[in-house]
Amino acid sequence: MKIVIIDDDELVIESLSIIFSSEKEIDVIGSGKNGSEAINLVKKNKIDIVLMDIQMPVMDGISATKIIKNEYPYVKVVMLTTFHDYRNLHLALQAGASGYLLKSDETAKQVLTLKSVYHGLPVISEEALKSFTETRSIQQLTQRENEILIHVANGLSNKEIADKQCVTEGTVRNTISVILEKLDLRDRTQLAIYYWQKR
Repeated sequence: MKIVIIDDDELVIESLSIIFSSEKEIDVIGSGKNGSEAINLVKKNKIDIVLMDIQMPVMDGISATKIIKNEYPYVKVVMLTTFHDYRNLHLALQAGASGYLLKSDETAKQVLTLKSVYHGLPVISEEALKSFTETRSIQQLTQRENEILIHVANGLSNKEIADKQCVTEGTVRNTISVILEKLDLRDRTQLAIYYWQKR
């Protein structure tokens, strides 16, 4: 399999290149330091798997994954990151990642994951999977929080929600912040996506 390694840490790239190049089935044909470079590598080379970090300058790994999967759906992306929180895992899978590894995972597990993904078997690191399966449900919300969540999902502004709930805009803002924290989401857009996915 032909892979490229994308990470803004040169040491990570060097060490992984050495490790993976020792495997007969793996051919490391290039590397890059951000998502934009990953896209260019995919455009110019026949690549099977992109091993992609998440947090990088210029373009992050999740944004790059979306573009790669949209333009080159046959290319598989495996995230390799230090982040094992629900939000990043959820966004990576939404973007089309076929694997999610942690940099703290054993080398043997990283190699096995690449081979599994190459053969069509999605793989998520056990530690990352724990965060994904933790309870994050609309059931955690109070009645008012649920009502405001529905209004947000339907595109209402804070002022419109405040009028409907007979509360101040400040109360709406604070309640939305609480909802975001409870569901481990980043913004109103993710909140709306989350709500409609749960319907």
